[in-house]
Amino acid sequence: MGFLSEEQFASLQIEHMILHVVRDGPFNPELAREVEHPDFFIERIRNTDAASVYSFEPESAVKAKIGEMARGEVTFEAGAQSLSREFARLHHGGHKPGALFIFELSCDEPDVTIYSLIKYDYQEVIEQADADEGSLLRRILQAFVAEKKAIQKSAMIRVIDGIVEDAVSTLDRMKAAPAIGDYFASYLHVRRERSDSELTQAVKDVVRQTLIESKDVLPDRNVPRAIQRAQAALRDRQQIDEDAVHEAILAAAGNPEDEGTRSQLQARTRRKLRSAKLEGLAFPPSGQILQRPPTRQVKTTEGVTLIYPDDADERTVRRVNTDDGGQVITITTRHVTEDRVVRDNTRPLA
Repeated sequence: MGFLSEEQFASLQIEHMILHVVRDGPFNPELAREVEHPDFFIERIRNTDAASVYSFEPESAVKAKIGEMARGEVTFEAGAQSLSREFARLHHGGHKPGALFIFELSCDEPDVTIYSLIKYDYQEVIEQADADEGSLLRRILQAFVAEKKAIQKSAMIRVIDGIVEDAVSTLDRMKAAPAIGDYFASYLHVRRERSDSELTQAVKDVVRQTLIESKDVLPDRNVPRAIQRAQAALRDRQQIDEDAVHEAILAAAGNPEDEGTRSQLQARTRRKLRSAKLEGLAFPPSGQILQRPPTRQVKTTEGVTLIYPDDADERTVRRVNTDDGGQVITITTRHVTEDRVVRDNTRPLA
């Protein structure tokens, strides 16, 4: 869950729905449909629930039309036809055809109405009929499959007491998350509110807070080291999402085998992600926020020089003080990648 509250997510019910095929050619308005296969479509709508990173511009025509529909100033059918017509106008030959669904949904909160817009792939498929029909193969021209990747674009909008919220939950399969394509952004008339850097900083804060509260289950109760390990795990990701954060937290805690400990960590992480409005989001990590640690250089009186990342795990570089004021430095490696004699240019030539 991301955009919707837990109560809204659990109690969604479709009140009205309409479907328009969007492709090259003239737009043909369709009538609102009876609610069909509600369980199937509720699950698809829930698949689009992600925290908001976009907000409506004040002059958004989509926001205005949704408000008119919610307040009963236009019928659902007329309003959805208008929304679909504008979507079809902006949808041209460079975009993949599909079916635009618009849903009006209620929930257990009587003053809340949810609107869901989903552009869905449709496919040609062949299915086998029942045995009593001779097991004939039937060609279906438009099929909607229960796969997340079949959803091309989506927007989820919440109305409270007839007032449309500015925040919009959006997904666009054609762009690197959480960005949406230009024509979809133009259609919704939205602006991005949180950058990748801001989202990465929010994740960094979640990791820090979660591990501070989980000190008792961390290796050697070492919070700074755990934070370094979690951030390193996230920094090397091409994309940060909820699963990546959960995996980073578990890795920082030494991947505990105890199921109770793992469940505790995951529940705590989930709460922090929800509080930070990061649920359902995916985005590339910001290198400026998750910077690589500085390099530490150690020189000894014996003329030994060591250089290693400052966040190196104790299982890689271990330093133990001795009673006489010295140190034992142990380096553990899976493989030595370089071992050669280096000319000392500070010594005079013979």
